[in-house]
Amino acid sequence: MTTARIIDGVALAKEERERIRARVEALRARGRDVRLDAVLIEAGDNGARVYADNQARTCEALGISYRLHRVTPSDAAHAYDEIAGRVLLLANDPTVSAMMMHLPLPEGVDVPRIQALIAPTKDVEGVNPANIGNIVYGRSSLAPCTALAVMRMLERVWMERTQSGMLSPGQSPFEAGRPFLRGQVAVVVGAGDVVGKPIAVLLMRQEATVISCNKWTPSLAAIARTADVLIAAAGVPGLIRRDMVKPGAIVIDVGVNRVKGEDGLMRTTGDVAFEEVSSVAGWLSPVPGGVGPVTVSMLLHNVVQAAEATGG
Repeated sequence: MTTARIIDGVALAKEERERIRARVEALRARGRDVRLDAVLIEAGDNGARVYADNQARTCEALGISYRLHRVTPSDAAHAYDEIAGRVLLLANDPTVSAMMMHLPLPEGVDVPRIQALIAPTKDVEGVNPANIGNIVYGRSSLAPCTALAVMRMLERVWMERTQSGMLSPGQSPFEAGRPFLRGQVAVVVGAGDVVGKPIAVLLMRQEATVISCNKWTPSLAAIARTADVLIAAAGVPGLIRRDMVKPGAIVIDVGVNRVKGEDGLMRTTGDVAFEEVSSVAGWLSPVPGGVGPVTVSMLLHNVVQAAEATGG
C-alpha cells in the first residue's frame, strides 16, 4: 500500500521549463540571444545523434538557439587534437555563453581531459573539475544537472511542507540563497563523481548534516534510517528497502537500472524498492518519471544561467 506522496518529476520538469521560457523571453526582449553550442563526434553512435536531435527540438520550443558542431576525426591518432581544438575554439569564442560535449568520445580519447578544456563559466553540464571546486566554495551555480535536479525536487517538497510563503513567485530557496535543510540529516548512498559527490556538496551548502555512504558501508541500513533526507545513487537495483527508511523521510531515487522482470522483459528500475519504501516514506520519487525529466530541464536552466551571467 502506497502512503508516501509521490514527487512527480514530469510535472516539476514542465514547471521548470515554463520558468526557463520566461527567462529566455526576458533576455530576448533586451536584445540578448540564448544559445547552446554542443559538440558531437561523428563516430557512428546513433544514440548520441538522437539525443542531440531531441535536445535541438527542446531548445527550439523554449526559444533557445541550438548550434551543433559535428567533428569527424580523420583517424584515431589525431582524434584528441581535433576534438580538443574544437572545444577550445568554443571555450574562447566570446559569442558562446553555454557549451557541452556529447558522449561517447572515440576510444582512446581521455574524456576528463577534454571536459577540463570547457570554460567553467560556459560548462552547463558541470563537468569541468574547476566547476566542482567552485561549487564547493559557493562560487558557481553551474553544478552537474542531476545534482541540481535532486535539489529542485527537495525544494519542491520543502515548499509544500512548510508553505512558508517567504519566496517570490517562481523563485526557489536554492536560488534565494536561504538554507532550507538546516538541522536535517541527509544520507547520500553512492559517492560517484558525477552524482553522489556533487549532491553531497549541494546538501552541505543548504546546511544539512550530510553522511556519504556507498553499497559497502558497514551498518548501511542503520545509517540510512537516521536520514530525514535519503538520496539513493549507488546504481544497485532495489538496494534501499523498507527497513532502511525513517518513517516520513524524503527519499529521492537517482538510480537508473535495466533489469529483467519475472516475465523475461527488460524494465527500468531505481535503487529503491518502490513498493516497500512507499509504505513508510513521507515523500518518494519514482523511476522512471522522477529525477530524469528534471535533470533534462536543469541542463537548460544552466544554459539560461550562463547566458544571464555572461551577457548572452
